[in-house]
Amino acid sequence: MEAWQVATIIIFFYSVLVIGIGAWAGKIMKKSMEDFYVLGRKGSTIVTFLATAATYHSAFAFLTSVAVFATAGVTFWIAASAWTVLAGIFMYLVGPRIWKIGKARGHMTPADMLSDFYDSKAIGVITAIIMALFIIAYIVVQAVGLGIILDVASQGHIPYQWASLILILVAALYLFLGGLRAAYWTDVLQGIWMYIGIFVAAIIIVGKLVPGGFTALMDSVRAVNPKLLTMNWTPQKTLGAILIYGPGLMLLQHLWIKYYIAKDERILKTSAVGTAIYLSTYYIAAALIGLSAAVANAKGVPGILDAGFISTLKAQYGSADAVAAVMIYKLLNPILAGFLLAGATAAAMSTLDSFLGSTSMILVRDIYQKHIKPNASEEHYVLVSRILMIIWALIGWYFALLKPGLIFDIASIACAGGLQFLPLIIPAIVPSTKRYINRNGALWGLIIGSFLAAFLSPQIGGKIGFPTVEHPAVAGLMGVIINTIVALVISAATKPTERELRVMEEYRELLTKS
Repeated sequence: MEAWQVATIIIFFYSVLVIGIGAWAGKIMKKSMEDFYVLGRKGSTIVTFLATAATYHSAFAFLTSVAVFATAGVTFWIAASAWTVLAGIFMYLVGPRIWKIGKARGHMTPADMLSDFYDSKAIGVITAIIMALFIIAYIVVQAVGLGIILDVASQGHIPYQWASLILILVAALYLFLGGLRAAYWTDVLQGIWMYIGIFVAAIIIVGKLVPGGFTALMDSVRAVNPKLLTMNWTPQKTLGAILIYGPGLMLLQHLWIKYYIAKDERILKTSAVGTAIYLSTYYIAAALIGLSAAVANAKGVPGILDAGFISTLKAQYGSADAVAAVMIYKLLNPILAGFLLAGATAAAMSTLDSFLGSTSMILVRDIYQKHIKPNASEEHYVLVSRILMIIWALIGWYFALLKPGLIFDIASIACAGGLQFLPLIIPAIVPSTKRYINRNGALWGLIIGSFLAAFLSPQIGGKIGFPTVEHPAVAGLMGVIINTIVALVISAATKPTERELRVMEEYRELLTKS
């Protein structure tokens, strides 16, 4: 059996395994939206922790982080260390408050909470629409990652476009069968698999390419490209990246709903600590592989990798994101490579499933159920959710075929959108006797901030001639600043309704109650 056949069979074995988990989850699932989406609010520590950590890290972590380390060096390491710890802190401080409010008032989605706090159906609808649109960028990068992984593993026998579709449909199928319950359970498996996989890959690859360990690797990097060991992002890009991948990512729907699955606040806080450790340490292994790739790209590996191979990958896939997959396939035993590429598949699927599930959730609950067909059965809403999962998966696949560029850049667009909800959530979770942002300010701040986050990004605004900034991270930073100013100014010029003031007081009492 050839090496590509071994690696491909292992990935298909993994696919069958997660589909089986989805079918099992579907058999014991109650036919209710609460069970379908938030696990009946009974998530244990291990499920809540690994569901959050595995969902946060995706093809972004296994593929694009290695590519960025290979081309930008330790800049990414420093920024990623900051945003992963900040994400854990945000979950620790904010998560229990969202959980407490959600349990008391029956929330399951971001729009549930924001429309309730601001007494505004418009904010609920706009929240659902903005989140559903921005998340397309993140679905696309998982589709790109899955296509790269299976294309590399099969050595082109399953071409990129069909490889992407096959693995997207695997994730959609186990979601269709078992809902987000299936996603949470598969995330436990995927979270463990991809974490072990990245470290095994790092140890073997560094050992083969740069004998002598970490010190020898740093010396080799310094010899071939010393700029990789210095900061080379602008301050605004660094700050923007830390914010969009810290609170910004933690406010997107696929992670927001994780605050609702926990059985109690203690589980959420424990999971937050574990998540921070998991996320930040993961990048140690990714950095080692990426810096090793930079050395291999400069010197070549006789008979295995040509010097300048990263440029070849950029021409083939539209970005350098295939670096990690190619190095794993070329440098490791086929069986081990297959298991590690399955780990990379797990990284992408563990986020894709939550995207698809949570996006169908907000579209069904916040728009379809509340404004289109409010009196249907729970089974009907679950069915519509399943259909929307397939539709959003196919939309992601379509854009992946266009090879939109580096996963890091595309994912940043989605997270820049998530950051725009920060000014809205703070008044809801920080008890106060004065309402600084009312529904008028919140609505217009969110709309303007989201518009800027999208159209200041080169990948969107640049296509239509809109003035853009250097990176979506900067667009997100500028968007949230303008968002906050607009929200405060409009709120100062208008009065909150009596119900807004009453709800604010109810939230304050709820959060200050021991």
